Amino acid sequence: MNEKSASILNIIFLVIVCIIALSPYIIMVISCFSTNASIKGNSIITDLSITNFMNNWHTLLNEKYFFSSLMNSLFVSLMSSFIGVFIASMAGYAYTIFRNKGSDVLFLISFFSMLIPTAALVVPIFLIFNYLNLIDTYLAVILTSMSLPFLIFLFKQNTRLIPIELIKAARMDGIGEFGIFLKIYVPILKPVYVAAIMISFFGAWNAILLPVVLLQTQSKFTNAIFLNSMGSLWYGDYAVLMLALLLSTLPTLIIFLIFQRYLKDSLTGIN
Repeated sequence: MNEKSASILNIIFLVIVCIIALSPYIIMVISCFSTNASIKGNSIITDLSITNFMNNWHTLLNEKYFFSSLMNSLFVSLMSSFIGVFIASMAGYAYTIFRNKGSDVLFLISFFSMLIPTAALVVPIFLIFNYLNLIDTYLAVILTSMSLPFLIFLFKQNTRLIPIELIKAARMDGIGEFGIFLKIYVPILKPVYVAAIMISFFGAWNAILLPVVLLQTQSKFTNAIFLNSMGSLWYGDYAVLMLALLLSTLPTLIIFLIFQRYLKDSLTGIN
């Protein structure tokens, strides 16, 4: 097989993989222009119209807590992302620049905590926040959505690529550690910061296991909890559900398309 044939086969394979990966989203978009009866009758394509979309849109507008759940998810995701990234970046700096045996042990403990399934931590987390009177508060959801172990690992690995001579030169010039962190560390790791915020935001936006345990008031529900309730057996309109899913996907999709290059740079290492 020559190089040209191999290239054509690779393109065909990638197109097939892309179609398979995108097919759920294509079906979701098409379903927004259909009706509940057509979806249940496996005849989605035969009944597509703008009128159906507008009817689904008006029905979704009547859902009392849908748009408030979007705002709740946006608030929780942004807060957990920025707070988590700030803490993780400082930890990554400290673990690398001030490395010793004790810091290595602490890092290993935080790293291996990623191996514990979230489901195994639901009861302990609930008991802790119940003792602190934080059940049914956004603070509890924010604290449990920060993805700190992975973010610390991400920053630590990229911090190793910063020349230590640069840090020593800054110290000789009289710059304090926090000044070095703000003026040297943060600008150099800008792609990592953006990627870390993206990863943390996506995780918080899609989280459902802990939020559904910690939140009890419907007006405080995040979007994932609200969509889960719409997808339950008692809710029968799948066309409206597909529209709600489409609108809920747009924020993460837009953020990914805008900042995807930073994600690639952070995972392949800073320059």
